[in-house]
Amino acid sequence: MLVLTRKEGEAIVIGNDVRVSVVSVGPGRVKLAIDAPKWMAIDRQEIHDRKQREALGEPAVVESAPINRLSDTFEALSAGPRKSR
Repeated sequence: MLVLTRKEGEAIVIGNDVRVSVVSVGPGRVKLAIDAPKWMAIDRQEIHDRKQREALGEPAVVESAPINRLSDTFEALSAGPRKSR
């Protein structure tokens, strides 16, 4: 893996066709601009991983709600409608 340091407004070039520019740097996040040919797929890692799993016929990963949120919902449903005062 090649690790490069770039400042806001600077770029790197991959091959002859792909340019990756740093648009902005903020707390915990970097915004990138990618200039590449239309035929080239560009995805975030999690989207790429999902596409790979789907291509292999693996089931989709479903995010579950936190347990405390489910228990809150269950308690609210069990209590019935709230009476206004």
